[in-house]
Amino acid sequence: MTCSTQRNAGFTLIEVLVSIMILSFGSLALGTLLLRGSRAGTAASAVTYQTAALSSEVGRLGALPYDQLAAGTTCVNVTTGPFHHTRCATTVDVSAKVRRVTVTVTPTAPTSLQPLSGSFERSISGNAVPPLNGP
Repeated sequence: MTCSTQRNAGFTLIEVLVSIMILSFGSLALGTLLLRGSRAGTAASAVTYQTAALSSEVGRLGALPYDQLAAGTTCVNVTTGPFHHTRCATTVDVSAKVRRVTVTVTPTAPTSLQPLSGSFERSISGNAVPPLNGP
């Protein structure tokens, strides 16, 4: 008596389809993760640009002499570079010898960022004469 055994070599169509489905779901999950990571990176970049714009303006105004900080509000629309925004600086006389400067950076492009503000106070000693211009 002869016994005949038949061996199947290779994969069946069902096995191939299941493998393709598993690969598809994995690729879809990785694509979603990549998209979320890209959005998070863009948001972090926008926060960095906003903070840099605020820091730059506060540093510029902080370097000015006391008598050049005139009371009032000035706004500048910045439409160049990667971060379009409006930068407003408000100087208020707190007393005869103290001025408070507040800088606000507001994004103008559609974004989820809120306006960012920073402030500092400048004072002058003695009889309100700048120390470098005195006798």
